[in-house]
Formats: sequence, structure tokens, C-alpha cells
Amino acid sequence: MDFISGSFLLFLLITLIVYYSIPKKGQWIWLLLSGMFFYCFSSPKLVVFVFVSVVTSYVWARFFSKSKVLFALVLLFNAGLLLGLKVASSGSVIASYLKIDRFAFLLPVGISFYTLQIIAYMSDVYKGKIEPEKSFFKYMLFVTYFPQIIQGPIPRYEQLGKQLFAPHKFDYAMFVGGFELMIWGYFQKLVIADRANILVNRLYGEYETYTGMYVVVAVLLYSLQLYADFNGCVCIVKGASEMFGIRLVDNFDRPYFSGSIQELWRRWHMTLGGWLRDYVYIPLGGNRKGKLRKYINIVIVFLVSGIWHGIGGTFLLWGILQGLYQILGDLLMPVRNFFVRIFRVNRDAFSHKLFKALCTFAMINFSWLFFRASTVTQSFAMIKNMFTTFNPWILWDQSLYMLGLDAKNVWMLLFGAVTLFVVEILQAKMSIREQFAKQGIVFRYIILYLAIFSILIFGIYGPGYDAAQFIYGGF
Repeated sequence: MDFISGSFLLFLLITLIVYYSIPKKGQWIWLLLSGMFFYCFSSPKLVVFVFVSVVTSYVWARFFSKSKVLFALVLLFNAGLLLGLKVASSGSVIASYLKIDRFAFLLPVGISFYTLQIIAYMSDVYKGKIEPEKSFFKYMLFVTYFPQIIQGPIPRYEQLGKQLFAPHKFDYAMFVGGFELMIWGYFQKLVIADRANILVNRLYGEYETYTGMYVVVAVLLYSLQLYADFNGCVCIVKGASEMFGIRLVDNFDRPYFSGSIQELWRRWHMTLGGWLRDYVYIPLGGNRKGKLRKYINIVIVFLVSGIWHGIGGTFLLWGILQGLYQILGDLLMPVRNFFVRIFRVNRDAFSHKLFKALCTFAMINFSWLFFRASTVTQSFAMIKNMFTTFNPWILWDQSLYMLGLDAKNVWMLLFGAVTLFVVEILQAKMSIREQFAKQGIVFRYIILYLAIFSILIFGIYGPGYDAAQFIYGGF
């Protein structure tokens, strides 16, 4: 059940009506039943995997939380289940070597997210940070809460648990605010991301054909697609949850405005970054055992991140590159400080912040090429092709209109990108939703209806269109 499907919107509507109609003490039970239906509808043959993960982690936490051996076994079992299913479904070299048919398994919906959620819960119980949940069904709700199971965020028990089990009165302001956030998410997904996806698929799919500026356009468009796709889904997920009176943690904070790669990864998929920090980097020793060990730990963290995103050489290279970016940034800090002193650079000046943001944006764009390419060979071929031809005129001679989108759709994509950029700048200075809520009801509803109609008119969907899956939903 995809978040952009009519079936999901119908499901959400029915779930909300029943949720606020039944006695409040039964709301969490209804959420559990709704989550089970959602999961069975989305992944009917593979629901056994989430059930096994829930049972093993619950039994350990409830009855054997003091056993270090069982803790390690259950944790390795769930992590191994995730890794094994990823390998089996990837069609990678490893899968071929093991003679595993890539179609013999399907990756269960949300397994990459709920597995990390379970590992965090187990680790926090083992360390005594939280008490284990006594109710099996409440724990199952925590793992399978349907708005966040497909694409995160990856919540901690102390952040989400009490909210799920508490009764919720209908809060008009929170409900409408959640709906508005969903609308903004659908705009990003349907107007921007899925429109960019058409060009990206063409340019990456026929990479041998396109050279020079075409490759640059492919990289930039994928960067835009990934940003709007992920941020769009974050907005839909958070908005849907707020309609139930439940606030999810922030998971995306304008990362392309970052002044360094390190800052970017604090603002992109924030809950994954926090998970890697708390359950991989710090247990490895963090920065407490010298610089060499720190750099090794950074590379390990991003290798884990690469494997989490996908099995294959491209994801490994992407992970290593992120680690090297951060190591080089740390090693070159004295050099950068030297030039700042020599040229009397004001680090608080807008020009300096803009320069750092542009450098960071260029670096992350280069790494996205590996992230999107199907093979390592393709990624290096595209890098080579980027420099074999000098053809900047394709940006204004209508050549881009031959890649799957006509002139109107290309301009619509540009308009969507500019809109996203402006909103993100404003969001950095204020809470747009709070300011919007202060306006008159007539004005608010006019804007809301205009936003809905703009999605219906300009969104990419309908007969003959194969809606693109949320990118992070595929991880």
C-alpha cells in the first residue's frame, strides 16, 4: 500500500474516523490492528518476518534482559535476518556466488527500519536506559506503527511509546496542521520528484549515449529527486501521524544548506545518523581512542550505512567516500584555518557560508552518482563521459525536451524546484505552519485548496504512468 495511492488515503480516512469514534482506551488497540492490516496488505506473504523479529526481541527484553549471551544472539539474529534478506533480494555478486535466485525472496516492507528500531530498543533495555515493555501487543504496536514503518523515522521507545498508548482527543489545530504537511509532502513527491525521475531514468538508463553536460544534468536532477522524494515522504509520514495526535521526531532538516559533509549527515535522515552514532560509532570507541581509531570508526560507520542502503559495490564506494570526506575535512582543518587567518575571512559572513554550502553541495552531488548508478562500471563510465564532451548549449537549445518531458513539464519541474528552495529558506527563518495557522480561515482554506488543485493538475500520475516508489522505501 503505497503512500501516494488512493487505497492508502481511503485506509487513512477510515482509520482516523474509527480512531476518534471509539473509546479512548481502545485507540492504541485500533492502531495496532490498523498497522497489522496495513502490513499484511503491503507484504502479505512476508509478515512472518516482522512477527519473528517482534517475538524474539520481546521475549529477550521481557524475560532475559540480563543475559549478555542471549542479547548478542537475538541481536545478531535480527541483524543477520536483515542482511541475509538484503543479499538474497539484491541480485548482487554475493547472491550470485551463493547461487541465490534474486527472485526467490522479496524484501519485507520496512525491514531496514524496524530492525534498527528493534536493535535500539534492545540495546537501551540492556544498558538499563529504559524498562522493557510488559505488554506484547503494545510492543508490537511500537514496532509496526504504520505511518513510520515503511520509511522511518527510526524512533526510540522513549520518544514514541507513551504517545502511542496514551488516549488522544481530537485536536483540530494539530489535525489540520498534519493534513497541510501531507499536502506539502505530496507536492514534493508528485510535482517534483516523480517528474525529475523520468529524466533521471532516461539519462542513467542510457548512460553510454549521453556525455558532457547531460551527465551533470543527470547528477543534479537525481540530487533534486532524492531530496524532494525523501523530504516529501517525511512530510507525509509526520503529517499522517499528527492527524492521530502523535508527533514523530524530526528526520530531515534542510541538509543541502549545510556547510560541511559532517553537518549534512546530521541533517539528512537524522534518526539513521543518530542510530549509527549511538549504536555503532560510540560502541566502537568514537573519538576517545586517538585520531587513527576515530578515522577507522568513521569509515566503519559509513560502510554500515552503505550496506544498510543496499548490497553492492556502488553502495560500498558511496559509504567509503562519505567517510573519506569527513576524514579529509578533519585533516585539512589546520590548512583551512591558516587561509582564514591569512585572508582575514569572516566565517560568519554570508559569502563564506554560501561558499561552504556550495562546496558541500558539489561533494554530495558527486557521491550521489555512485548511489544512483546500477554498477560500479556505470558510475565510473559516467564520470568519464562527463569530461569527454563540452556541450553546455543543451541547457538552452531544447535538447532537454527530448528526454521524456516536453517544454511545459521541464518548466513545471523548474518551478517546483524554485518553490521548494524558497520554502526551505523561509522554513530556516520561521515555522511556516505556525505562521500559516495565524492567518484568517478564509485565506488558509483558499491556499489549501489551491495547493490540492495544483497537485491534481500538475502532479505526475494517472493512466499509463508507473508511479515511482519512494526511494528510501526501497532500502
